[in-house]
Amino acid sequence: MILRTLGVLVWSSILLTAAPSPDSTDIDVPPAERAASIIGHHTRLVLSSKDLLQSMAWWTRMGFAPRKLAGERADSAITLTDGQLIITLVSTSQPSPIIAYRCANISRLKEQLDSLLVGNNVDVQGPTYRELRFRSPNGVHVAARMAGVEPDLSPTKELNPLCGELKEYSIGVASVTQEKQWWADLGFAPTKQATKPYPFVNMADKACEIGIHQDRDIANVAITYFMPDMEQRIDRLKNAGMKPVEEIPSADKRIANAIFQSPDGQLVFLFETPK
Repeated sequence: MILRTLGVLVWSSILLTAAPSPDSTDIDVPPAERAASIIGHHTRLVLSSKDLLQSMAWWTRMGFAPRKLAGERADSAITLTDGQLIITLVSTSQPSPIIAYRCANISRLKEQLDSLLVGNNVDVQGPTYRELRFRSPNGVHVAARMAGVEPDLSPTKELNPLCGELKEYSIGVASVTQEKQWWADLGFAPTKQATKPYPFVNMADKACEIGIHQDRDIANVAITYFMPDMEQRIDRLKNAGMKPVEEIPSADKRIANAIFQSPDGQLVFLFETPK
């Protein structure tokens, strides 16, 4: 069951925010002031789908709207956005999700990854690389595509009308140290970290934030939202026919935290902002 482990995640997050431990560090660097990573510009999350129309309908009911891209065929790929996050559903069988980047100098990135001993797979186009694919120690898939191939996508920064504010891509790890260093090598910097009540660190560049949570049972990469009125938002989703795979009761028995899962298995966490 997801409930036990993710219930701990929720309450640990609340405790950390409401009453930080002495060794916690809330750096709180706004995205505009963060350094760019060596990968380039984060554009979207690419999700593999067995049924594009079914998946599109699910994401639409979660507050996303279609965004047509030039050259995109609806029978092979569908792009949607909620204002903060752009996702592309693809019909091909591949690792999912993939954090996608647009890279201005992909040959230089290949050299940097090799010097950092970051293993990567390549697609070649003409005299250069079309795409580099690499994976973090705990299995987060990243793809960098040349600027001539990957569209220059940026969100509007408006909140998801149903889910609220996107906070991070959440992952569970056995040990924070190795995963943190891997992202640091790519140019990500910590925005928040602590060792109590459990070790965690958030690593971010200008447009992408990875929440690395030790000993939390988070399957793959979860999309995580926080809002003060999340109880009401969850109610609205449920009344519209969206069924959570887990409901996590608060201390006063309210359902202000819930986990939703797309038809293709992508987890979406909806958590109440600590008061």
